[in-house]
Amino acid sequence: MAGALLLTGSGSAGAATHTSGGPVPGVPQTVELDSSPASVAVSPDGHKAYVAVKDTTKGAKVKVVDTQSGAITAVVTLSTGLGAGPGPLAVSPDGSRVYVLFSTARKAPLSSLGAIDTATDTVVSSTEAPDQPRPDGTFPGALTSLAVSPDGATVYVGQDGPARYHRPAEPGARVLSFSPQQQAYTTAIPVPGHYLGSIVTPPNGDTAYTATDENLVRLDTSTATPTITGTTAATIGSRPILALSPDATRLYGVGNNGTGYAVDLATDTLTTLDLAPGQWLQNPSVSADGTRLYLVLQDLTSGDSKASVLALDTATNTLVPAEEITGLNWVTALALGPDAHTFYLTVNSTLRILAH
Repeated sequence: MAGALLLTGSGSAGAATHTSGGPVPGVPQTVELDSSPASVAVSPDGHKAYVAVKDTTKGAKVKVVDTQSGAITAVVTLSTGLGAGPGPLAVSPDGSRVYVLFSTARKAPLSSLGAIDTATDTVVSSTEAPDQPRPDGTFPGALTSLAVSPDGATVYVGQDGPARYHRPAEPGARVLSFSPQQQAYTTAIPVPGHYLGSIVTPPNGDTAYTATDENLVRLDTSTATPTITGTTAATIGSRPILALSPDATRLYGVGNNGTGYAVDLATDTLTTLDLAPGQWLQNPSVSADGTRLYLVLQDLTSGDSKASVLALDTATNTLVPAEEITGLNWVTALALGPDAHTFYLTVNSTLRILAH
């Protein structure tokens, strides 16, 4: 059973107690980033947190944080373009690479994939997405998400359909396959929809799931050219965010309209979750024992950017108010550490490390 969540204040790091040989828990503390964070991911051993940040005058960067001391040990520059910013990032299963999406100019969509060598904290490749089929007068859709295959051999990147200025995206969302070995995109898989949310890859390595504004999509990734093997109509916002249970038997999705779904992957049965109508839900993460789904709620009605972390009982699909983290303000990302007992939250211009 998941335990209560503890919100810690700012201050120096306390002593960490860790006796097992598994990933280390983060030491509860608040780390000042002095930049606007967009996303966070944690190394498989729990020692490092990678935070993608936007520096208004110095571009898109990734800051490397020691989860024990709270020290920022490296700052990796992705783009020095004025107003450039980062998006989602992901760590390879062996921890040797961090992949991050970023833009190269102010108000430009995410268009590039950067790969960082974690041994040297240097960028080893920076690759623009290939152009997509699109009508005259449109420009390529934004890159939106990424996931690394269990063997680390492929990075899957989501892309919206073609866009026009100040108008909705056209149909034509797709999933791109990127080969780290070749440092190049190798395939593009069109999926039904205008906007593409997140991508998740079960540990079997033969399947991936993605979600658009219209459908939940299953991909067969067992060959060099992934193919669609199933779609389920599901509308929970423009770019749904997905999370898998640790045993890969259930899939959860949340959207920017306060609703979500739970899918039994053995039967493809979808259950709608009416969690917070009219609110913005993001960053779902499932606890190690599969009993809780944690997600960020950004309150769009308060006018002061209030946010909280909700806990959903996955057996009953009901919220557990006693385990909610409140008192937050403008949360942009949440990651559950590999030790399964540490939350990493980007709140305003800080990284908050919390124990539960």
